[in-house]
Amino acid sequence: MRLGFWQKLAIFASTITVGLSGLLWFIVHDLVADDPGDWAHLLLILHGASAYALLVGIGSLLPVHVRSGWLRRRNLMTGVTVIIVMSVLGITALVLYYGDEVMQRSAKWLHLAFGFGSFIAFPAHAFLRAKQRQMTPLATVGQSAADLSTEPN
Repeated sequence: MRLGFWQKLAIFASTITVGLSGLLWFIVHDLVADDPGDWAHLLLILHGASAYALLVGIGSLLPVHVRSGWLRRRNLMTGVTVIIVMSVLGITALVLYYGDEVMQRSAKWLHLAFGFGSFIAFPAHAFLRAKQRQMTPLATVGQSAADLSTEPN
């Protein structure tokens, strides 16, 4: 199921913003600076705000886009992967915010691992379907490529 222009723009923009801000925060906070200062704090604010926007956007996909994909059995592997990745990122974000220090250490590395994984999961899901559409341009709604290639009895 294709997304509308504004919905696609919101999902892509918030995904890129949350991904890049998280990556830059990790670089500034953990790899480069001894005292990251204001940059790390600003990146963390941008990361959190864009994560909320992304969660709202993904929530808007659940009733139609996700349900339609599930019923049509389209992009199930990448779609389920994206849902799992987003769920783990959301849960670990809550642990990072509300958990105790011991839980936060584990949650941080899990959050980073799944965050880096999302750089693969999101584009794989978004562009796999676009590639499938190019391969079967004559397919109509409700028909698969296999239905179109079979000859009538």
